[in-house]
Amino acid sequence: MSALLRHRRTALRTLAACAAVTATVLGPAAAAFADSPARAAEPTPADIARCTVTEKVDSILPIEGAYVEIVNRPIPKYGPEGPQAVLKDKNGNVLGGVTYNHPVNEEAGLKLTELDSGRAQLWQRRPAGGVAFLHTHDFPALPKGCPVRWETEGGGTYVRTVKLADGGSIAKIYRMGPDHYRAEGFFQGESFGSIEATPATPYVAGNLNGMITALSSKGEVASWIAKARPTGPHNETLADGKTVVRVIELGDQRYRAVLADKGGRTLGTMEVDGDARFRAAIKVGSLWAVLETDGSVTSYVAR
Repeated sequence: MSALLRHRRTALRTLAACAAVTATVLGPAAAAFADSPARAAEPTPADIARCTVTEKVDSILPIEGAYVEIVNRPIPKYGPEGPQAVLKDKNGNVLGGVTYNHPVNEEAGLKLTELDSGRAQLWQRRPAGGVAFLHTHDFPALPKGCPVRWETEGGGTYVRTVKLADGGSIAKIYRMGPDHYRAEGFFQGESFGSIEATPATPYVAGNLNGMITALSSKGEVASWIAKARPTGPHNETLADGKTVVRVIELGDQRYRAVLADKGGRTLGTMEVDGDARFRAAIKVGSLWAVLETDGSVTSYVAR
């Protein structure tokens, strides 16, 4: 697997596969990274509501019943939304506030820091001059799956970064829309391609010199180093020790892989075609499996 270390600028382009299974091709170095440019996905009202969390904390000002309402939410590209803190009196009247774009309000005695971390810090001070701000609260954490920022330059909303199996590469995960995710791979800061999973193509995988990266339309990611496997028509037990795959040859570089449990019940099917579908992926429970055009199947159990 020493070839894995010889990273090259390689493209991953997503192709459709049969039976709602997707295939992804590792193209030549000169190929484009994707079949079409990534499209930015604006957050829906439901996205915004789900990714907004609020909390009331005590104000340190000598005002009876005064409190600070802190609001945590992803940072947009435009507009005043994002993390904010609002000082209110006991009746809910606004006395002042701070936002992502205006993080310091001396008169209200409020300041925000760590704004790009996803969990801003609230600092307060009494309005008397010469009194330093005190760190009084951390913002509530964003709900699971919510990005720090809604937008990215390549389109979609950034979700998280994951380390890949070779130990030196990473994949940045973006939500492009409902049940639509993109994973872009990087090595030493340089992109080596991306794969996308959609409702129509719910599983994709790429192979970079033996390193498999798989993605689902739910944003799940798995990465592993492929071991030498049988090729051509054959049967074998997959990585979970209980799923059996039967690989059938349909023609030149055309194979079908049928996954079944020990009792023979079919769990899923993948197909590849050397003329159109170079790689197919599927996920059954925690088991990922990828079929190549030589009839080999590599698999991995997600932890």
